[in-house]
Amino acid sequence: MQQFPTIQSAPKRRRAPRIFWVAILVVCLILGMLFSKAYSFGSKVFVHKSSFFKKVTTLVFSGSASLKGEAQGRINILLLGYGGEGHDGPFLTDTIILASINPETKQVALNSIPRDYLWEEGKQKINFAFASGYQPHHDFNEAGEKAIKAVGKITGLEIPYFASIDFKGFEKAIDRLGGVDVQIDNSFTDSQYPNDTFGYLPTLTFNKGLEKMNGTRALQFVRSRHGTNLEDSDIARSKRQAKVLDAFKSKVQDLGILSNSGTINDLLDILADHAHTNIEPSELLHLAEIMKSTDVKITSESMDLEAGMFCDGNKEEIGYVIFPCTGITTSQVQTYFKNSFSNSAVRTEAASVILENAGRDPEYYNLIKKQLINAGVVVYEVPYRGLPLTSSAFYKVNDDKPATISYIQQLVSTKALPKPESMTARVDLVLFVAGGN
Repeated sequence: MQQFPTIQSAPKRRRAPRIFWVAILVVCLILGMLFSKAYSFGSKVFVHKSSFFKKVTTLVFSGSASLKGEAQGRINILLLGYGGEGHDGPFLTDTIILASINPETKQVALNSIPRDYLWEEGKQKINFAFASGYQPHHDFNEAGEKAIKAVGKITGLEIPYFASIDFKGFEKAIDRLGGVDVQIDNSFTDSQYPNDTFGYLPTLTFNKGLEKMNGTRALQFVRSRHGTNLEDSDIARSKRQAKVLDAFKSKVQDLGILSNSGTINDLLDILADHAHTNIEPSELLHLAEIMKSTDVKITSESMDLEAGMFCDGNKEEIGYVIFPCTGITTSQVQTYFKNSFSNSAVRTEAASVILENAGRDPEYYNLIKKQLINAGVVVYEVPYRGLPLTSSAFYKVNDDKPATISYIQQLVSTKALPKPESMTARVDLVLFVAGGN
């Protein structure tokens, strides 16, 4: 009998457990939904001209990225708040705050610029810069760049970034956090707060003390323009805005938002429709790493009309405006902004200084005196009995006041010198002021 070769069946392939394929499918679905959400979010919020795909690949393969200005110890971000659709002047910025971050010391200096500050271009108020950039092409990146350019010219600082949000997004974000706790410094009322029908709400009342505010209440607090008890100025409003930002940051830290995916997801939904920034996702991740530290210290500054550097008045066809006082140079204004980090340290040091008018310009002397007092320096005025000086002279009696020494050196453009042996002053510093610096 013919023997036929035995036909052996091919070995059976081991099938992957069905659960494996189900898991892969679920992961793909989740990634698909996340990418779809991320793309929708990113294409609206991140307005820089590079493609969103490039932004995502950079973030995935490179992780967080250093921010511009980080190596120099100062990251500048312009924060902008505007009404949005449905409001009069929807893209006029109601809030303009220059946030400067020192990544090493974890200092954050919030410097508010009043919306009524006189902007040279077009002889408009500074709040028009963002709107004028948005109008030609309805482009938020162009709007932010225009606002950056305007504020950069005033401050003399390089500002690479901006972040903007409209009123509705502001309200929703605060509500999603469950409200914020805000310390009210002065009790005041406002009987002219606008409603949505071009009229006014019933009189608003804010009482001194700690108040938990929802989004609507917080927006009313930062926008109020007709408050009693000296709360009717743009300066006062700027200070209130900084308070709410500080309260928002504290609430985010207290709740551990960065580890709560549900809250982050909700906040992303809010931001997608109401916020815009030119900060790249990889840079934003690094910024979050810096800001999540519990060592972050936030200080706020605003243009104080009492200090003698900034004045207010009415300008034809523009109305009420704020501007540098007569005699104040561009350099002095820029020094004011460059000193953001040292201002809080100067107040903490509470240095004492003997101040003498050694020049022939009483207006300049009074300006320096006002600025020192406003900065938190204890000033003792002493009559000057020598010959007039051509430039200011500054002496250190106590070396242990570095922030104040640095501040005064920039203020009068004069280097501090060691105290002469013949000088017997019982203060920290001695300053002979001469005009023309």
